[in-house]
Amino acid sequence: MKKKMIKEIRNLPRYKKCFICGKENPYGLDTTFKTDGERVFATVKFKEHHIGFENRVHGGIISGILDEAMGWACTVKTKRMYFTIELKVRFKRAVEPFKDYMVVAFHTGEKHGICSAKGELKEKNGRVLAVAEGSYYPLDIDYQKKVLTQLHHEPEDDLPVEEKDL
Repeated sequence: MKKKMIKEIRNLPRYKKCFICGKENPYGLDTTFKTDGERVFATVKFKEHHIGFENRVHGGIISGILDEAMGWACTVKTKRMYFTIELKVRFKRAVEPFKDYMVVAFHTGEKHGICSAKGELKEKNGRVLAVAEGSYYPLDIDYQKKVLTQLHHEPEDDLPVEEKDL
């Protein structure tokens, strides 16, 4: 009989002022990203100030959360942090505020140091509303160390964020 491997799910670090994940950004999404070591995922509920037009969430905000999830997917896989160099999003259906959605992303490869990932924004029932692909360039190691000093664990524990936490 084969033993089922249960993957540990853990929260990823945050930057307090980030529009996507920061708790101290009053206009942001306050999203907690999680990982099972393979995928990055989060639930998100868009608010009224995320609307672009008539009860529809702005496409730039949808793109932002997909980009953030895909960047983290690359980081989880490689233990490096990245800048976005290319982002492609396809919107399949309108996204309304005040509903719970799921964003899921995963690493798809690495070539010449450039990391790639894919992501989806879904309704609770699994219907896909937007899909994305992105390419990411790694931060210089010294800059990554500086960035790590500005991140914190979720929930906060006053311990420094280290590469092992990525």
